[in-house]
Amino acid sequence: MTTPSRFSPDACLTWNLRLLALWILAMGLLLPWAPRALQIGLFVVALLTIALHWIGQQRFPWPRYRLALPITLFFAYACLTAAWSVNRADAASQVVQFILVFGVSLPFFAALLAMPEGALRPAAKAALIGLALGVGLFLVELFLDQPIYRLTRGMDFVEVIGANAINRPAALSALLIWPLAYGTWLLGWRRTALALPILFAVAAAFSSSQSAAAGMLVGLLFWPLAALSLRAARRLLRVAVAVAFLAMPFLAQALHATGLGNAAWLPFSVGHRVLIWDHVARLALERPFFGWGLEASRKLSDFTTVPDGPMRGVIELLPLHPHNAPLQVWLELGGVGALLGMALAWTLLRAIGKLDRAAQLFAYPLFACGLFMGGTAYGVWQTWWMSGFLTAAACFLILWRGSRQEGSNVR
Repeated sequence: MTTPSRFSPDACLTWNLRLLALWILAMGLLLPWAPRALQIGLFVVALLTIALHWIGQQRFPWPRYRLALPITLFFAYACLTAAWSVNRADAASQVVQFILVFGVSLPFFAALLAMPEGALRPAAKAALIGLALGVGLFLVELFLDQPIYRLTRGMDFVEVIGANAINRPAALSALLIWPLAYGTWLLGWRRTALALPILFAVAAAFSSSQSAAAGMLVGLLFWPLAALSLRAARRLLRVAVAVAFLAMPFLAQALHATGLGNAAWLPFSVGHRVLIWDHVARLALERPFFGWGLEASRKLSDFTTVPDGPMRGVIELLPLHPHNAPLQVWLELGGVGALLGMALAWTLLRAIGKLDRAAQLFAYPLFACGLFMGGTAYGVWQTWWMSGFLTAAACFLILWRGSRQEGSNVR
């Protein structure tokens, strides 16, 4: 009688499921006070998952080409633009990050899709616990003046913490609240599932992250449309993506022409963005086809003097990145990159359309929320930000597949 190998398909699957559960629980613990750890966790779990799948199944988890092709084309072209970038040093570093993030994420998702649906139930339960833990601890940090952040860094409560320390967890939580609500829906707790995004949106309004609060509002406004018609929701998002990627430079200039950048009733950060976007739009249209090259945003800053109004004084026109994903794509990758970015987003919407109705009901608001936040905050290439989207998608996928064997119940 032979002893089962520790590297048999069943053994490798068991280790993979334990690994996924541990990763999601750790993600929940780290999210509120160390959001950048998400990128490290995602890379490690993806690498180990791929290795275990390869060993157990004796084949590499190649991603499905219909989804992988537009993603690969977009990031391959982004890497190519490093050759003519005005910031080649940072561009070369970013190419390495793309390879590390997406080189493992694509086969990681393929490995998740290859796992038996029923076997993912334990990982789905861990996903619910981890997501609830992460969002819950974020709320503790938000309303109690970040006690975990202070404790882990040896800070007392009289020290002032920079806004990013709460803004980044707020933005990531605004993404992760949607798979948490979806998982709660699958448990049969429908009212709780509907209440979670609403309650989180109210809480986000008390944070300093205007992008998280506004992104949640966009997701909530989009939610009833998805409930009425999934097809209409998908089509509207396709139009929004097309407008964002094809017309953003012209919209940015038109917005600036209205004088909105110096409107007294707007917060300073909003007016500042109007000035930034106009500057970026003008630069993008100087090189409309192939752009200024990857990471050019970090080298194309300028300053202007606003003589009066709430923006009075010397204003920086491009602090590291444009705070607008489509504009950053236009600036660095040109119109070619914008077309490839639009194709990538449309492919993701097409993939969402293949999910069941309950999954789509939460996936479309997640997409809308992420699209808005990406268009108003953070650099599109920031690794922790890309990892946040990938983590939300992975949790969503685990919950979806973990619920499919016996209808819509993850228990």
